[in-house]
Amino acid sequence: MRRGLAVFIDLVIAVAVTLGPLIALDRILVAASADGVWLPSAAAWSLAFLLLYSPLSVSRWGGTLGKRLLGMKVVRDADGRRLSYGAALVRHLSNLAVHAVPLLMIAHVTATGLSPKKQGLHDRLVGSRVVMRGR
Repeated sequence: MRRGLAVFIDLVIAVAVTLGPLIALDRILVAASADGVWLPSAAAWSLAFLLLYSPLSVSRWGGTLGKRLLGMKVVRDADGRRLSYGAALVRHLSNLAVHAVPLLMIAHVTATGLSPKKQGLHDRLVGSRVVMRGR
């Protein structure tokens, strides 16, 4: 339940951070009559957020804002240390892929529920786990 709430918080942040600037950019480009700029700008901004928010937050601070607010952090399973940016990026992208494919999502939920450490497929892939801070 706590992890789900953390994901919800991060989704609200994602919508605000991606849509807010894009709406402002749209208004600026319409006023400047700059056709053909919005779509590449929107794609670049969205891709930057996708590649930076979760992976950078996990590798730098141990979790996204949602996880941190709810007292969780992502650590390497082997030694409890933070993940590298590369491992956090692979974890994030594999998590997106798992959630995009219904059959993988079922396997993910099942794996998480049956795992003694509550590791999802993306955690098992990179050797990470989510723990409560202070443990």
